[in-house]
Amino acid sequence: MSTKLQSIQNGFKKHADQRGVGIIEVLVALVVVSFGVLGMASLQLTGMQHSTGGFNRSKALMFTENVSARMRINSDGVKNAYYGSFDSSAGLGCGTIPKICQATPNNLNPESCSVEELAQFDLFTVACGDIDGSNNAREGVTTALPGGQITVACVNSPAGICDGDSTHIITVSWLEGSGTSNDKTDTHNKSVQVRLQP
Repeated sequence: MSTKLQSIQNGFKKHADQRGVGIIEVLVALVVVSFGVLGMASLQLTGMQHSTGGFNRSKALMFTENVSARMRINSDGVKNAYYGSFDSSAGLGCGTIPKICQATPNNLNPESCSVEELAQFDLFTVACGDIDGSNNAREGVTTALPGGQITVACVNSPAGICDGDSTHIITVSWLEGSGTSNDKTDTHNKSVQVRLQP
């Protein structure tokens, strides 16, 4: 009987020595899991930043292709240097709509435009966007990209004059957050450039 009682007392003593060990194990596991969750959240945030950067780059490429196509269509406007020195950041007012040279929801029969008016309309449309039913320009470079700007520059002109034989450089630039910094104000200029000889 006494040996049985002694073994029961020894069992209680073992359990008494182990009190609190379970809580420490749970706390350690909780810390390890927390670090794993934080790591996964950081990876997801970085992935979202890179995804946004790729999306902005795709939009910038579409804008450069849009200008290129418009310049090829209006080759007389290119020859007369109406596209050659355009900068959307140089006082372009998207509220001032030029002569509309294509059909819009409000105007299905637009007036005919000269090559200069067509060039002005083309550059306005790409920089500011298409005209909607309320006569507002939407979804252009300046509104679709954060800090978006577009420039068209004429280079390699044979006689220093921009003409149909000149090479044009179309640049779309925008601001993008840093993927390596936690500072939300830390931004970098990103750009896409296309060389075009219409």
